[in-house]
Order: sequence, then structure tokens, then C-alpha cells
Amino acid sequence: MKALNLTRSRQLYEEAVELMPGASQTMSKRPTAFAMGAMPIYLQRGEGCVVWDVDGNRYIDYIGALGPITLGYRYPAVDEAVRRQLDDGMIFSMMSPVEVEAAKAVVDMVPCAEMVRFLKTGAESTAAAARIARAYTGKELIVSSGYHGWLDTWTAERDTNAARGVPKAYKDSIVGFSFGDTTSDKSLEAVLEKHKGKVAAIVMEAASYSTMDTGDYMKWVRELADKHGVLLVYDEIVTGFRVALGGAQEYFEVTPDIACFAKGISNGMPVAAVAGKREIMKTTADLLISSTYGGDAVSLAAVVAALGEYRKTDYIDHIRTQGRRLVDGMNSIAKEIGLRLEFRGWPVMSSFAFGYEAAANNDLMTLLLQEMARRGILLRRGGLIFINYSHKAEHIDQTLAACREVFPLLLDAHDSGRVKQLLVTTEVSAGIRRF
Repeated sequence: MKALNLTRSRQLYEEAVELMPGASQTMSKRPTAFAMGAMPIYLQRGEGCVVWDVDGNRYIDYIGALGPITLGYRYPAVDEAVRRQLDDGMIFSMMSPVEVEAAKAVVDMVPCAEMVRFLKTGAESTAAAARIARAYTGKELIVSSGYHGWLDTWTAERDTNAARGVPKAYKDSIVGFSFGDTTSDKSLEAVLEKHKGKVAAIVMEAASYSTMDTGDYMKWVRELADKHGVLLVYDEIVTGFRVALGGAQEYFEVTPDIACFAKGISNGMPVAAVAGKREIMKTTADLLISSTYGGDAVSLAAVVAALGEYRKTDYIDHIRTQGRRLVDGMNSIAKEIGLRLEFRGWPVMSSFAFGYEAAANNDLMTLLLQEMARRGILLRRGGLIFINYSHKAEHIDQTLAACREVFPLLLDAHDSGRVKQLLVTTEVSAGIRRF
């Protein structure tokens, strides 16, 4: 199949690397995190679940801007709300009434939310949650699992090159535990026992991305939090308004003390929230948690509109149905031909992996992204495959048709040892991994 014309993408990238460190504002959007040279680098516009790159190529998009696009690009109800608010103004010298409206929308939808504060990014909301927990409990140690953003609060736990620049003293403020582990010395129970009486909060992503079957574990974590007298904080930045209207806490019927949201809260506008029980959240009034843009009226208008659409449409049922069709269809094709490729986890945001040796898995992943892009399908390395409300049956059918062409090609390339020969590039990086 003919390679994509990516001339303009490459030209822009050559300019970008001279102007911006890493060329991108987001590590996971760097071209090396996909299939460098074989996939678009710059997207020009979107409509529903379809995007066009700067060279005019059209794709069905399953990346969803790394998760925020829940309803679809240029979704009418959200865009109209944004335009109406623009007519009145974007941000003011005093508070805007839409702040109250947006807060009501979140409180009405999220089980743990009795009070809410708005910020701009997911990293800000999780850092705010940590500060609230420390202030409320009078303790300093955070026990954490998962990725919660780039700020020092969380990067201190990482012993990697990316953690350079974080004061070493911060490392004493956070300790990690292994999600799903109930027996080892890295299990939550072992960590809480080791640091008994010092822990302010357990901060964790609210679900596994490789399986849906963690309900009993989440209940166990809640019991441990209560037993040790520590707060339970859910990072629902990915799961919020996607696995259920009220997030993973609604799905699992386990209510945390605090929860953090971003991404799906507004269908793409830049806004985040930290929400929780009234007694705890009241602490925030006297804390230095403040943002000029927290009251950005345009983004908050998008929150009201997006959450309203979730309620009055079949949004959750739709993305579950289409996601299940896609995951089951892809797994069926792979199994039928004997390709060791598995799509797993939540159908609305599935992950995937090859089952060969590590080096082969990496090259096969690049070849998969390359060949799917040639056929007009955008996937992220290993997932997550985000389904939005604009993905219809015909889009799933087109994607499965592409899989029927690509999967046999991958199997033949692996069995014949020709994978590298077929690659446009071998320059890849993992980006930020959540699973």
C-alpha cells in the first residue's frame, strides 16, 4: 500500500525541534511515541471521530486527544455553549455565575462530590488533592499508585532521568505501592503498616487499564483506608465520565474521600476539578490553592454542556456498545489467524499488546500503527483506544476491515523475519505510560 504523504507534517516538525524542547508541549504527542515518519505529526481539524492532518489525509481517530474527546470533535452542544459564553466574555475581574452552574453539575453526577474546586490541568487537581489531604489530616506522607501528572508532588517518587530537577527532599513525602497486589512488601497493606500513623492519603488511579475485574480490590483498599484512618483519593482523570457517568467510583460502588477529574469533564476544553466530601473540602478555603484561570468561564460553560449531554443522551451505553464491538472484533480476527495480539481492559478505553519476545513486540507495534495509519486509522502505541460518542457502527466496521488486512500482514512479517524491512522507522519512545 502507498505510503502517506506527510510532507507538511515533516516540514513543521523540522521547525518545531528548533523552537521548542522536544518539539511538543505533551510528551505523549511526540512523533516518536507513535510511528515516526509513518504517521501524521500535525492534525489540522476534526469532526466527530474523524480528523485530518496538515497534508489532507483523513483518519478515524481512536486517540481522542489522549482522552478528553468524549463526545466528538466539534460536538454541537458543547461548541454552541462555548460560543454563547464567548459573546459574554472569557474571564472576568470577579467570579462568573457559570462557576456555580458547573459546580452543581459535578456535585450532581459524582458520588463523592459534595464540594468542588476548578483548576486547569489534571496535574494541578491531583497536586491540590495531596495538599488538601495533608492539611486536613496533619500528616505528610502520600502513598501513591499510578501516574498523576508531572508536578514535583508526584515526580519525586520516580527514580528516572525524567525526575531530574526535583529536590531530593521531596522523596520523603511520597511512597509507592503496587496496584492489585495484596501480598508482597509493595502491597498497599504492607506499605501502610510500615508507615503506620504517618500517612495522609492513599492516592491511586481508580481502575486498572488491563482488566475491569478489580472491584473487590477497590473495596479492600477502601477498608484499609478506613482501618488506618487515612483519606482515599481517586485519580479519575481518565476514568471520570467514561466508565460510568460518575466515574469508576460509581461503577465499583466504592466512594473515595476526594476525586480528581480532567479530560472527559468538558469534551476537550482545558479544565480540571478536585471534588470531595464537604468536611474535607472546606479545608481548601484557607489553603493556597488558587488559579487565575480556574474561573475561566468558557471552559466551565463546556463542563456544563458536556455533563448535560452525558445525562440526556445514551452516551455511556453507546461508547460501551461500540467499544465492545471493536475489542471483540479485533480479538476475533487476531485469534482466527493465530496472531498473538490481545485487546483488553475497558471497551471504552482498551489497551493492547503483542505476546512475542520484547524486541519483536516493539517492532510489531510500530508496524501495526504504521499500517493502520495508511488505511486511515489512528491508534496510540499500546492504547488506550478511546471510544467517543461520535464513533458509529460504520466507523467500527471500517476499522475492523483495516484489521483484516493488517493483522495477516503482521503475522507474515513476524513469521518470515521481515518486520524491520517493512518499517518506515524504528525510532520510538514510550511516552507516558499509565499501564
